[in-house]
Amino acid sequence: NYLMIDGDYELCGVGFEELTENPSAQTAKKRYINQKSSTTTIVGYDWSSAFKSDMISSEAAIDFICGIGERQLTGSEAESEYVIVDLDKPSASESGNTFYARQIHVAIEVSSFENNDGDMSVSGNFVGSGDVVEGTFNTQTKTFTAK
Repeated sequence: NYLMIDGDYELCGVGFEELTENPSAQTAKKRYINQKSSTTTIVGYDWSSAFKSDMISSEAAIDFICGIGERQLTGSEAESEYVIVDLDKPSASESGNTFYARQIHVAIEVSSFENNDGDMSVSGNFVGSGDVVEGTFNTQTKTFTAK
């Protein structure tokens, strides 16, 4: 997974202990007069991804996230582009370093800074804003191309 920082995608790798995607489907129910049970449909999503990482300031993504919480940034200063790359789905039409990916505009919610016997960590959520954009991501050039 990659987070856009100052115009470049940075890997959310070293230091991250958790990146849990939660699509959180939103539903609507309706019961028709001739049926005992209701009919449920998916009407939208309230996407988020929980994160937890060690506070390693030399890692650009972690430093960026910590900066949001430390300076209590709001609005566009606490937002970025987030790309989930599926390394098990290589692009058939592009080079060997290109894979199926989903880009999501996120607000970065920093929930806590924790101290566990001197081991500092940060946790929170990437909260989706808008629709998912499908495309491909080249892991060598770190570029996302929308479908």
